[in-house]
Amino acid sequence: MKLQTKISLGIIPLVLCSIFFLGLWSTKKTGENLHRSAFLYMDTIIDVYMQDIHLHHDLLKTNGLDAVESFVTAYQNQVFAAGREIKIAASSHLFIMDGGGHLKFCSKQNSGQMMESLWGPVARAAVKGDISRADGDGHVYDDAIEIMYVVRQFPPWNWVVFFAMDHDVLHVAERQIQLATTGIAVACAGLLIFIILLMLRRFFVIPVKKIGRAASAIANGGQVDRINVGSTDELGDLARHMEAMSAAIQQQQADIIKANAELEQRVRERTRDLETALSEIKTLKGIIPICSHCKKIRDDDGYWNQLETYILEHSEAQLSHGICRECAEKHYPDLDLYDDDTLGE
Repeated sequence: MKLQTKISLGIIPLVLCSIFFLGLWSTKKTGENLHRSAFLYMDTIIDVYMQDIHLHHDLLKTNGLDAVESFVTAYQNQVFAAGREIKIAASSHLFIMDGGGHLKFCSKQNSGQMMESLWGPVARAAVKGDISRADGDGHVYDDAIEIMYVVRQFPPWNWVVFFAMDHDVLHVAERQIQLATTGIAVACAGLLIFIILLMLRRFFVIPVKKIGRAASAIANGGQVDRINVGSTDELGDLARHMEAMSAAIQQQQADIIKANAELEQRVRERTRDLETALSEIKTLKGIIPICSHCKKIRDDDGYWNQLETYILEHSEAQLSHGICRECAEKHYPDLDLYDDDTLGE
């Protein structure tokens, strides 16, 4: 298995796990932000509507008509008409119930009996301040009916004002965001893996291959002047050390070649000197048969030769004739040959 594959198998699972957990976290945060945004939207709508309710009630009270039933009913109808004019999402509705749980107004054409059976207990609990799931801002998410709503009270008219939204809308949005997040995560994972592989190849695999080829060249006796790995990190340091090693090996090889050449030259000179010496020296070896009387020598062919003839033929020596003192006295007694000390030398 190649080194790049091993590193990829170690890094890619970590990348995928990181992106997976990041996707889970982002999905969770997105859901929380969706709920927060939905409640912010609902707060805005119901607060605007509550301002209108307060405005109509203040007009009645300012004019001293807040105790006149007909005027109160007329103003309340104006409030209901204003509620119908508010542009809200199709999956949401604005409605008002009294403290007894009776429906007073609804922005949608819903059955009053159904609304009272569903929301009447909630309205009565709100009057008592007993909505356990409500936060400090009146936000409620009811798991049983999968509806999120905000609630406000208007004690002067004993009203409980609701703005509710079906949670299916948020479910759809969450699924869409989850799909988009998954697609983005997959694309990011693929892009990140591609970048990691590209960086591994650019900054690790290719330099290692170059260093490997340089090592092979050095092992085969080649000279490597420069290993261009394109980096100054540890791989760059290794390349510089390889270059220095190649230069040292080349220098050692040059020194060895020079020493061998000098040695060969010295051998040739010594051989030539030896050959010259051998050409000047010719020695007699072995057992030489010689006559015990006449001192002739027998050659390899069986012929008896004079001693001086045999020496002249079988060596490089040159002979000169003289006469020794004993022979001079024996053969030439009348001649005083050895009065001169140099005679016969």
